[in-house]
Amino acid sequence: MRSIALLVIILFMTSQGVAQNKFADSLRLQVGSQVQVASEGFQPLWSKANRFGMASNKQFDQITWMEVSNSHHLGTMRLLSDSASPLQLSYGATVFNAEHYDRVVLQQGFAQLKYKEWFIRGGRHRDLWDDLDPELSMGSLGTSGNALPIPKITLGIDDYINIPFTKGTLQFKGMIGHGWLGDNRFMESWLHEKSFYGRINLGKWKPYGGVQHYTEWGGQRPSENIYLDRSFKGFLDVLFVQEANDGSLPTEEELAGRRPNRAGDQRGVAELGVYYENEKAKVHVYNQTPFESGKGVDIRNMDRFVGLHIVNKNEHSILRDIVAEFIYTKQMEDFGGSEMQSYYNNGPMKTGWEYEQLVIGNPLFTNREGASNYLPTQPYNWNGTEQIPGNANIINNRLVGGNIATRVKLNETWRLRAKLTGVMNYGARNFEGFYGNGEGLFQTHALLEVNYRRGQWLFRGNVAGDFGELYENVGGSLGVQYSLERISNPEKINR
Repeated sequence: MRSIALLVIILFMTSQGVAQNKFADSLRLQVGSQVQVASEGFQPLWSKANRFGMASNKQFDQITWMEVSNSHHLGTMRLLSDSASPLQLSYGATVFNAEHYDRVVLQQGFAQLKYKEWFIRGGRHRDLWDDLDPELSMGSLGTSGNALPIPKITLGIDDYINIPFTKGTLQFKGMIGHGWLGDNRFMESWLHEKSFYGRINLGKWKPYGGVQHYTEWGGQRPSENIYLDRSFKGFLDVLFVQEANDGSLPTEEELAGRRPNRAGDQRGVAELGVYYENEKAKVHVYNQTPFESGKGVDIRNMDRFVGLHIVNKNEHSILRDIVAEFIYTKQMEDFGGSEMQSYYNNGPMKTGWEYEQLVIGNPLFTNREGASNYLPTQPYNWNGTEQIPGNANIINNRLVGGNIATRVKLNETWRLRAKLTGVMNYGARNFEGFYGNGEGLFQTHALLEVNYRRGQWLFRGNVAGDFGELYENVGGSLGVQYSLERISNPEKINR
């Protein structure tokens, strides 16, 4: 706790000092606090989800945070073209406390070197690899803004760039990263992630497609003598999605003729969509299809997450933007009569697609930690001695639902955000007894937020509620935030 506070103080003092000289480009400081209350012993979904882990699930609590970041213009090095943008070094940290001052968390702590759209970054950073709005959307099927950022090193391109010799018609972006998922799970393991997106620039119309790929690998659990492959060959097996025994398949079974799966716990998202923009609006239509085996990349895969995001470019209009989405995940690759999947779950990597008790992807998928608030189930003690079965941590992953959300600008000081999500929950196949024995249970999640800005101060209040066949809960919060920004060379900032 003291070391985290010291880190923030050092960062802030360093930023203040450097900001006085000619090399500083941008200093941003934000401090805030909010109090919350709920009718049940936990918070409604949209009070806590998609906040990059900076939330508390307590019935009564106060959350206080501080965020500081800075960037430095390092010159106009011309590495790839004659119209080079500045090379930038940036860094920052975000710290919050919650749970009656007992929990202090470093949500962000990163350093990044960037040239144009190319970057290399290390540490914890709020990463999103698609263009879904974390405040309005349900959340991506890959990496949403739900869980705490995972510590990692990432190399990538954060916006579309032109493919040479195509005159700007063909564009691409992508990234590759290595992360550390830590030991607060069944196995202390690593994260491999990568994505690639291509886009056709037709002026106002920009259709695109891409793939996100994630793997938990190299797991180790010394208490059970589990040491999965962490060699360079093991990394190549993960990188190229090779069929390989990483140690999770007993040698005698492999010798008996059983073929191993692909190394690690693999999952991904295939995405297709289109952007359209004119002088009045920006429109984004997107379709995500999840897969957890090679078979999932198939036209017969009906599971998907589709959405429409419309941004109003008229600054004088009250309606700023609106999102409408639909999710369906009941099929789970059961076509063809072969092995079915259980999204976000895994056999050997028993924790599944979770980080620090929060689902990494779409927060409508429920893990044991979240479900224990209203169902007769308890989260696993990953560091305990009890026997833990595989495919049993994410207990609700078959969903059919919709979401509509909007932001409204009443005037220069008052703004609103509203979100309404209705979901039929069918549970994972081995937990459907909790969810109507196959019939499903309907639940509605709602949020109304009011923001009032006066100078550098932002005052925020919200009311959230969950209603339906699973449980009922109403909550609210009041908060205040102060922001300070100093830009010494605004024409050189690459935002």
